[in-house]
Amino acid sequence: MPTILVVDDHPMTRTVIHRRLEKEGFNILEADNGARGVELLRTNNVDLVLLDFMMKNMNGMQTFEQMKFFKPNIPCVMITAYAHPQLVKRFMEAGGAEFLVKPFHEDFERRVMDVLIKHQNN
Repeated sequence: MPTILVVDDHPMTRTVIHRRLEKEGFNILEADNGARGVELLRTNNVDLVLLDFMMKNMNGMQTFEQMKFFKPNIPCVMITAYAHPQLVKRFMEAGGAEFLVKPFHEDFERRVMDVLIKHQNN
């Protein structure tokens, strides 16, 4: 099954995402900050990144830019409670795969799977 890297500084958010996606059969890696997320991406076979925007020290956009340097084709989904239109536009123009707003709805797992399928077909 695909491996998903979850990068979020809130332990409860990571736990919820981990449980929901693990039930669907995904392998899950977790990072509590951007630097750790970049390191896990560099050292593991990751198929998709779920990336929080609001994190201490290195925000999601900065983390995304570093990840794209190491793995330019990795699909990244930004997850945030703050879906400012300019942020969404900037992220998508930089190569982001999807933008999901917290709290997650019942279609969360399907939307993650859709990103994986789209990336596999490209």
